[in-house]
Amino acid sequence: MKKDLCITIAGEAGQGINVSALFLARAFIRRGLYAFLLTENPNSIKLEHAWCSIRVSQEMIYAQSHEVDILVALDRDSILKHSRELSSGGILVWDGEGIPLEEKDKRADIRYCSVPFESLIKTLGVSPLQRNIVAMGAVLALVGDELSLIKEIIQEQFSRKGNDVVAHNNAALEAGFSHVSKTCQICLGEKLISQNTNRRMFLNGNEAISAGAIKAGCKFIAAYPMTPASSILHFLAAKENDYTIVVKHAEDEIAAMNMAIGANFAGVRAMTATSGGGFCLMTEALGLAAQSETPLVVVLAQRPGPSTGQPTHTSQTELEFALHSSQGEFPRVIIAPGDAQECFFETFNAFNLAERFQVPVIILTDKYLAESYSAQEVFDDKSLRIDRGKLLNQEQLNAAGIYKRYAESSDGVSARALPGMMNGLHVATSYEHDEFGYYLEDLDGVQRMSDKRFAKNQVMANIVPQPRLYGPAKAELTFVAWGSSKNPCLEAMRMLEQDGIPVNFLHYVYLWPFPAQATETMLKNVKKTLIVEGNKTGQLMRLIRTETGIVINESLLVYNGQPIYPIDIYQKVKKALA
Repeated sequence: MKKDLCITIAGEAGQGINVSALFLARAFIRRGLYAFLLTENPNSIKLEHAWCSIRVSQEMIYAQSHEVDILVALDRDSILKHSRELSSGGILVWDGEGIPLEEKDKRADIRYCSVPFESLIKTLGVSPLQRNIVAMGAVLALVGDELSLIKEIIQEQFSRKGNDVVAHNNAALEAGFSHVSKTCQICLGEKLISQNTNRRMFLNGNEAISAGAIKAGCKFIAAYPMTPASSILHFLAAKENDYTIVVKHAEDEIAAMNMAIGANFAGVRAMTATSGGGFCLMTEALGLAAQSETPLVVVLAQRPGPSTGQPTHTSQTELEFALHSSQGEFPRVIIAPGDAQECFFETFNAFNLAERFQVPVIILTDKYLAESYSAQEVFDDKSLRIDRGKLLNQEQLNAAGIYKRYAESSDGVSARALPGMMNGLHVATSYEHDEFGYYLEDLDGVQRMSDKRFAKNQVMANIVPQPRLYGPAKAELTFVAWGSSKNPCLEAMRMLEQDGIPVNFLHYVYLWPFPAQATETMLKNVKKTLIVEGNKTGQLMRLIRTETGIVINESLLVYNGQPIYPIDIYQKVKKALA
């Protein structure tokens, strides 16, 4: 028996595809199943092709599937683009009245279920936009489910709009369900046996980052909306009153970065979030944070470029940009979470690291991680503790005597006083400075201050988590990846293990300070390596070679704006080991 089911809903942008997919996925999770939701939207706003893929399983799901069991095509273009993805025995749901198919155009190995979306909508007298709700009813009939949970979700979502809106959506849902139940006589319900009814979270990476920031005590965010980082701003704005957060929609990214630096300087945990184009504008101010040793957390949500690139598609193209951004040289931390859980916990850690070492911390994410939803057990955050580093209270400052904001120390970190504190007066500017913060021309002093800042690097390198090895200690091949490539690699490992091929996987979350010694230890004796990255030039591959001299044997580089599919990794490994 197949343990999972994949459903794709496709049509034009603006047809409510994302809403119907999200509702279905939530209903399956409330049944006790796991779900993974991948959305693909066009760069334009309306009329272009869009689709969502929902994968449902009794077991934990790491990534999307390359095969589809049910394809709901809301227009002809969707049939042309996606019907080849249907697995043998799969089902195509389409409007046979509006989009007639000739027998010669049909595949012999799949089944067809015609649902007259337009006719049903007209009969019901509801909005044409509710075709997606009719489609939900059709899918539920095909999987042998009932309507109670979807109706519960519709009530939760639309009750604020009034009882008529809820009633219209329920009518559309029932129409799709009833039509398929009476006419199609197809059911895939045996694939979806619920294991339990434990409630799980269903969230995407940006929501997890936002929750991690709230847990870390973030009280200010300034940002200018830029896909795929925008939903962090939206999420925190919706929680502004619940958690006493000031959310500022800045006039541009330069202002947003300077506001975040100013808030941190004043003692408020603050952040900003942007994509590559916005981060370009922020880089000068990034140097200000470094020179003034002001804590800072920045979310850099990558997308394909250069320039505007593909705003609604995914890539891992800005690792080197994050490494070398801004003028001059200074220590920083670069974190690339791989899943929603890491988004939550590593965002919390980012705020601690930023204050403990008084450095910029850059969180690298991308559209795939930021906007894909997955079922997660409730995060166990009981052990999390806020660490504000060497932040002086008034009593400590009074006892310190003469206060040197940038006093030299063995770990490179100086005690920090906040504006307005008695005996804590100091200068903080963008210029090179002495221990008091005054402008410095002395050659030895300039070098000492640089050495002081860079002393943080070794301390940070010793405390940040090392790359993690998944799978057996010895294997025929080792995947190497960073950030959002994690889950496709884990899914490919599962597929290869079923074929009896032992592989393991080295995943990097903390990319700077680079864990050179751990990398050498883990990779020096492996038989064969395969780097998996969402860029053309192999940025992690090059970083590993630069820092350790290790050359990766094989590479799978995806740079067409699409996520990495487990099947592609699986096939690459088969070829590499042949």
